[in-house]
Amino acid sequence: MLKRDLKLNPKHSSFLFGPRLTGKSTCIKMHFNNAKTFNLLEEDLFLQFISNPKLFRNLCIQHHKKTGEKLFILDEVQRLPFLLNEVHSMIENQGFIFILSGSSARKLKRAGANLLAGRALENFLFPLTYHEIINAQQEFDLESILKYGSLPKVYLSNEEEKKGILRAYVNTYLNEEIQQEGGVRNLPAFIRFLELAAESNSQELNYSQIASDSGVRSSTIKEYYSILSETRIGTFLYPWTKSVRKELAGSPKFYFFDLGIVNALLQKLTSNLSNSEKGPLFEQWLINQVIAHIHYHQLERSLNYWKTKAGVEVDLLVSQSRKPISAIEIKWTSNPTTAHFSGLKSIQEEHPNIKCFLVCNIPAPETRKIKGKDVEVLPFSDFLTNLDQYL
Repeated sequence: MLKRDLKLNPKHSSFLFGPRLTGKSTCIKMHFNNAKTFNLLEEDLFLQFISNPKLFRNLCIQHHKKTGEKLFILDEVQRLPFLLNEVHSMIENQGFIFILSGSSARKLKRAGANLLAGRALENFLFPLTYHEIINAQQEFDLESILKYGSLPKVYLSNEEEKKGILRAYVNTYLNEEIQQEGGVRNLPAFIRFLELAAESNSQELNYSQIASDSGVRSSTIKEYYSILSETRIGTFLYPWTKSVRKELAGSPKFYFFDLGIVNALLQKLTSNLSNSEKGPLFEQWLINQVIAHIHYHQLERSLNYWKTKAGVEVDLLVSQSRKPISAIEIKWTSNPTTAHFSGLKSIQEEHPNIKCFLVCNIPAPETRKIKGKDVEVLPFSDFLTNLDQYL
């Protein structure tokens, strides 16, 4: 069982959201092994609570009287959103603490569920991070990560099992459950959209083009992307501007939460990845590592990509209170040249004091300084091991 970097507070009620197979239930068990658990995937329990919601409260109170315990786990809470009214009541009246897990808050919001109005912290769980894998003394295989991703169950399986799990994930969870959770009526269009979204992974989004290829309106494509974002299947990365309003009006990039899901959607699980295919996947993986680290460590940081009017880009701009802190360019190369940091050179002209890093797959522990420029070239392992100092 791999130890996760996410820390859950035993003294405060919390939501734990994340896509299926990220390991939410396992993570909760590691933190609260002896807590009373109600798993709504158990059909008999589900049917009892759907017909008699007060039974949930009675069982919690009875358990407390018997054991003195005040902490309870409610797994897959999105299946019965109305139970949150009972949770709210018990937090207020009995002082109970609840850990509430689910795939996302979207279904809860659409059902008009009681989201506890600040009485519960909000946490998210991501696929395995580099830090979690290394700390578990697991062999780290970057090539495998680029192809199959790092969902815990996938990472710990053999190669044939990885392919089967990922295909099932795409065919069942994405194509059916996410479609149902989002209230999508046109399933064939949504399936086609998922394939096109995978093709556009890590690129600037052209809603009109994707809409044309999907056979639906641009507004529908934006809604589909909203579903993926709210269910934590991916993350938007907006272009940097000094104004938040202008930033949100720009063309975002979209990064799926796991590389294996992208390759499964594109039917690339059985073929060898080319270097041109590895580049965007390497970028996606590192950016998701940064996103997870910022959330797990509760850092006050914002992430954007940076692009000049001339089209020169930097993959990641880290800022705090709208002040740029560091610029990070990500390249799938073991032999970086000056051509690889043209974007960093441009951003230094506008922000002379910004820290600049070129992250690539040069051998660790080798690091280099670009002559005449304050740019540090880092192996990805060094970058991920010391993320705090680069963010």
